[in-house]
Amino acid sequence: MTNYASKLGEAVGHTVEAQIHQIIQDVVAPHNLFVDIGGARPGKRAGKKLLMVNDTGTEYQIDLAVENRSGEPLILVESKYIRYKKHNRDKASWTCVAHYKLRTTYPSVRKSIAVLMGQWSEPSKKLMNSFGVELVVIPFSHLVQVLGGYGIEFDWPEDDNKIPRRAWTKWEKLTTTTRREIAQKILEPQADQIRKLILDAIQAEDTQVKNIEQVELLLRTLQGEYFVRKFKSAREAAIYLLGLTLDAENVQDLLR
Repeated sequence: MTNYASKLGEAVGHTVEAQIHQIIQDVVAPHNLFVDIGGARPGKRAGKKLLMVNDTGTEYQIDLAVENRSGEPLILVESKYIRYKKHNRDKASWTCVAHYKLRTTYPSVRKSIAVLMGQWSEPSKKLMNSFGVELVVIPFSHLVQVLGGYGIEFDWPEDDNKIPRRAWTKWEKLTTTTRREIAQKILEPQADQIRKLILDAIQAEDTQVKNIEQVELLLRTLQGEYFVRKFKSAREAAIYLLGLTLDAENVQDLLR
């Protein structure tokens, strides 16, 4: 049986994603930056997907990356739609891991952004925030309201396939122009926030004076254990590292 709920959600998500790409493209164009959304790039990539590789060789498929003038990734952007909260943790965790590992691999990355559409729980949003991912949230109720204005029902019980089938039939009849208009209305309340996040990252790249808010150290022992230590200043971190070098044979007490 065809899952019309999934088909419609994917179609709406892709349409909104294309509009997000356009918003970002309009922001970066005056700064001569490149927006990579996948596809073949001679000398760089033959495939269609935007795959970025971390320092251990793991590939992550990213929705969009803004590159700086040196061709290095400056901003990572994901757009994620979910209808049911039971899928929250998986998608949130993937975003956290992917963006964190890519940021540690590419020091040029200044900002990670996730545009969240649908039923996202507060714990999942807090999880992504804790990994440095900045969020743009589009509530499910807003999606329902906008699509409802075009005669498309977008809210139904999880086990219902009749309503999504009717909704899918109506969606298929819409013109490309109308679908783009729907995407614009869905993003309208958050469009300025997206623009500001992108512009802030671009301006930060050009800023010469930068202040350190926090230093985070990830330590790996010969036994394969990982320890994370956070410091409010570079001086505190340097003193801690000096302590490790003074007791190089056994740092167990310092790792507690």
